[in-house]
Amino acid sequence: MKTITRSLKTLVFLCVIFNSGLALADGMGKLGLLYMSSSSEDSGAESKSTRTLYDVALYYKFQGSPWVLGGLYQNDAQASDSTTVNRTSYGVSGGLMTRKESGGYLLATYFVSSTYGDYKEGSGFQLDFGYKVPTKIPLAFQLSYKSYDYSKYNHKDTKLDPYFVVIADF
Repeated sequence: MKTITRSLKTLVFLCVIFNSGLALADGMGKLGLLYMSSSSEDSGAESKSTRTLYDVALYYKFQGSPWVLGGLYQNDAQASDSTTVNRTSYGVSGGLMTRKESGGYLLATYFVSSTYGDYKEGSGFQLDFGYKVPTKIPLAFQLSYKSYDYSKYNHKDTKLDPYFVVIADF
């Protein structure tokens, strides 16, 4: 119930900002991808593991400003020979994004909800440091620092992940 209340407050806040006269110019979508695979052999037994991570974000860019505001959805699936554990998180995101075809950006996300396997009711944050590369397909490289807290279970988790990112303006 607490998460639903926070999510509704966030949605109302975003609606008020975007429907007010603050002059919203245009939007932007960002898709970040990471895939890792590893295998090892110990005493003749082979072990394989994979990690598939994606972030989907939508932002509004304010007129004449590098500021963006929006939301981010994240799914992180870690699979080994016998188990698969998913982390699903979503939250409010914003920061600075260059308006040029190339250049750096800094985005921060507060996760209002995060689940990780049996851990529920988590929260956390993510900081994205990226650089857009001028190509026909708008690509970027990004490094993300993430911190998750599942206080009900006394579990904290941090990650540092590199991403390939596609950015689309609309």
